[in-house]
Amino acid sequence: MRVFLLAFLLVACTTAPQVTQPTPVPTREPNTLAVSVLLDLSGSRAPSGQPQRNAMQLWLDQQRPPQTVSLKVKFVDVAGSAARVLLELRRAVVEDHADAVVIGVAVTLDDAFSHAVQVAGVPVLLTLPAPEPAATVGGRWTFVLAPTPDAVARALVSTVQGQGQLAPMLLASDDTPSALSERNAFLAELARRQLMQPSAVILTQGDGPGRWRAASAVAKSVILAAPTAPYGDLIRAIPATSDAPRVYLSYLTETADITNLRDQTAIVTWPGSRYLGPTPALPPSTTRTTFVQAFTDRHGPPSTIAGTAYDALGVLQTAATLAPSELDASRLRLRLETLTFGGVVTTYRFTFTRHAGFSPDDIAFLRWNAR
Repeated sequence: MRVFLLAFLLVACTTAPQVTQPTPVPTREPNTLAVSVLLDLSGSRAPSGQPQRNAMQLWLDQQRPPQTVSLKVKFVDVAGSAARVLLELRRAVVEDHADAVVIGVAVTLDDAFSHAVQVAGVPVLLTLPAPEPAATVGGRWTFVLAPTPDAVARALVSTVQGQGQLAPMLLASDDTPSALSERNAFLAELARRQLMQPSAVILTQGDGPGRWRAASAVAKSVILAAPTAPYGDLIRAIPATSDAPRVYLSYLTETADITNLRDQTAIVTWPGSRYLGPTPALPPSTTRTTFVQAFTDRHGPPSTIAGTAYDALGVLQTAATLAPSELDASRLRLRLETLTFGGVVTTYRFTFTRHAGFSPDDIAFLRWNAR
């Protein structure tokens, strides 16, 4: 028995310790940029991300090998949740090893978002309006492809003032962050020009719809500083007559929102790209013409938002192609900061201190042409 016990102890003492190997980091595919795209593909938040997904899929389908740098794109549904945007941003970098992230939902550039972008440490492109991010925490990684709310507000006030529609005016919004940003920018621009402040209505308050109906009956202009989709019934209630007010919709307006207004399309206008209007601005672009025709054949006329999503992939590929052997995050960010890119929506120009690349001169107010 003693011999057996001694033998057992000797074996136990000489057993090799278990060696734990670290999980290997996936090897980057050569000349490939991994891109995660965060969109609202479900949920009630407007605008829907489906037109942006359609535009990006069109861009991917149009690519023909060989490409100096290819994009590997993953679409992620954040389902209308602001918290999930931050969660999926982290997951894209940590689990999916994304080299860049495109966010196609309205975000607030607050401390939580800026910190999440800073921790992610990869370029983040926003396709919907947001303030100039360069001076914010995490702003060195954030690039806005849409016009800033201030730029939209300047164009809107100039248009309303030029049409002699400043008074009486109704300003309607809801309490979503994107709507409040639009509303505040518009009021600030009126104050800067020392113009009369409008009647203001918060549509999500109990008396909001009733106040909309009363004020719109006497207004010369109605400003909807909120996504259009939830308020189609209120817009359709305005008679489409010769003395009806001009209704200025939000930049967050999709083509489907307009077609759902039926006869009231005659009284609405909304900010977008002058290159995608009924009479596109010159000079003509083969890329733009191809995009508009191909998107229209598949899904109907494209919105500016869809065009911006299409451009987002082109911006990333162009920046990556400038140095295909140097696709690390810092070098990619540096190339974006010095990039000029002619897209289908605008000519994007970024600098070290300007990360909002949309040219304000390309903002136009569009009207629906049923043809």
